Amino acid sequence: MTAERVLDVTRKLTHMSYFGLLAVLIANSIVQGAPWIFYLWPIPLMIFIPGLLRDNTRTLIWLCFVVLLYFYMAIDNLAGSRAHLLDHAELVLTVILFTSAMIWARCKQKLGL
Repeated sequence: MTAERVLDVTRKLTHMSYFGLLAVLIANSIVQGAPWIFYLWPIPLMIFIPGLLRDNTRTLIWLCFVVLLYFYMAIDNLAGSRAHLLDHAELVLTVILFTSAMIWARCKQKLGL
């Protein structure tokens, strides 16, 4: 597989997992009947929308740091007594997002884009 093809696949995978994670975070708050403050939980992720849409490499790198916090929270939720199916989805999406964003950033650096 060529570097350009990897770049294209990881870009699409990053966008799908990113917006999927935002949807799961909001749905998880609604389903579990969380207080209003938990609806603010996706806001740190939403900060990266403009950079992602412009394919900014620095945004990808910072996104990976922030996604690690969401990974930690997904693990914490799964370790609790009331683990929900959406908590599993959150964990899977954070792993996919972190991996694909890192590969995408590395390929962009390798190609000099």
